This record gives sequence, C-alpha cells and structure tokens, in this order.
Amino acid sequence: MRSLWTLVERLCGVLAVLALFALVILPFTQVVMRDAFDAPVPGLEEATRWGLIGLVYLALPLLVSTNEQIRFGEVVDLLPRRGRTLLERLLLLVAVAVLVVLVDAAVGSALKNASNRTPMLNIPFRLFIAPMVIGLGLTALGALYFALRRAPPPVAPPEAGFLDREPEL
Repeated sequence: MRSLWTLVERLCGVLAVLALFALVILPFTQVVMRDAFDAPVPGLEEATRWGLIGLVYLALPLLVSTNEQIRFGEVVDLLPRRGRTLLERLLLLVAVAVLVVLVDAAVGSALKNASNRTPMLNIPFRLFIAPMVIGLGLTALGALYFALRRAPPPVAPPEAGFLDREPEL
C-alpha cells in the first residue's frame, strides 16, 4: 500500500505542478496576445479556471501525506503521546467522513449536469469537475490510510519557537 500511495503522491505532484504552470503561462499568454497583438485568445480564462481547480484539488492529497493540516501545535504538543495519537486518528477519520460527503456531492453534481458543457472550450462538465472528484477521493483514501497507519506527530522541544519546530511528517 505504501508504494501505491507513493505513486499517487508523485502523480498528484506532477499534475499539480502542470496546473501551476498553466496558471502562470495561460494568463501571461492572454495578456500578451490581447495587449501586444490586439488578438485575445478565446477560452484561455476558462482553461485557467480549470488549471486552478486542478491545482487545488490534485495537491490536496499531498497535504494529508505530508501531515500539513492546520492544527494548534502548541496544544497538541502538551498532550501525552497516546493522546496525540488518538487525536490525530480521530481528526483524520472526521476528515474522511467530510471528504466522503464532498465526493458524493461532487459526483451528484457531475451526474446532474452530465449533459452540460463549458461555454467557450466546450469541455464536458464531467471532465471539468473530474480533478475535484479525483482529488477529494484520493484525499479521503489517504486520510483513511494514514488514520490507520501513521505514528503520532513528534513533539517539539518546549524551548523551540514557532519557526524552530521540525516539520511534522
């Protein structure tokens, strides 16, 4: 399972970097074409929007795998080791429940709007929403996997400041 999750991490990382590249290059291209050549390219805003959706949702599983969720480290560090373990597992399981609801809503929306297409590029709505469904689904699977497998986060020494803390893996 670990090697499969590593493959998922790498694939999501590459796709998120490509989406980030699209978020930089597409608006730049549109500005240059519109201002320098007075020939805007129709649909680039829509493609940029899809790149943003891809970036956000395909990078989401990476947050779970690197344990970068938002938390109050100062409070968590005060808990005993067993308390930290139980809290982290409980939070991950709650995240799984919320993510499953979101995946269900996204799939329902995709099925409800299956015949719709985007206005400019004519992308089927199912394809347009696919990065969201895939990202949320993979994040739910990753959170479940780590809820059952992950060791508790390490405790920072009491004298460590916010910026001196070791990253939580």
